[in-house]
Amino acid sequence: MSYKAYNDYELIYMVQDQQDMVALDILFTKYDKFIHKKISQFYIFDSERDDFYQEGLISLHKAVISFKEAYNKTFMRYFETVLERKFINLNQKRKRYHQEMDHLVNEARYMPICVEEEPLPSYQKQSFKSALEDAIYDAYFKENLKIQTIARTYQLDPKQVYNAIYRIKKKLTQTP
Repeated sequence: MSYKAYNDYELIYMVQDQQDMVALDILFTKYDKFIHKKISQFYIFDSERDDFYQEGLISLHKAVISFKEAYNKTFMRYFETVLERKFINLNQKRKRYHQEMDHLVNEARYMPICVEEEPLPSYQKQSFKSALEDAIYDAYFKENLKIQTIARTYQLDPKQVYNAIYRIKKKLTQTP
């Protein structure tokens, strides 16, 4: 079967009703140059041409699926409208993106280079009411020993060490 003998309406019918991929491929081939022509009308950067071309093919597929003859419009004009709207939206998104990037670059350019650091709070040697809390404070917070090691060293239950650490943390956060 020679598909090239069919016109757009017949190819669209084959795609819509019979899901004929060969007919869709013929439409892609037929409108390839038209998509490139529309891209050149929008003055797109070379780095973005492939993205716009892919979006053009997606728009062609959507136009083929959604086209209805009842609107008394040729498929060429319908697809042209769909494609132009898509490219206008993409172009606006691209412009907004570049404006945001320019704004961020300008902000970064005029930000002060010197950043004032806040002075670190000076901690005094914390003294606790019990000698056990002092010993656990030194072992756990200063020497970074594990709870099991601290419990074996001071012959305590690990639960007692956890409780002492909890009391120490509570006292440290309450002190100004």
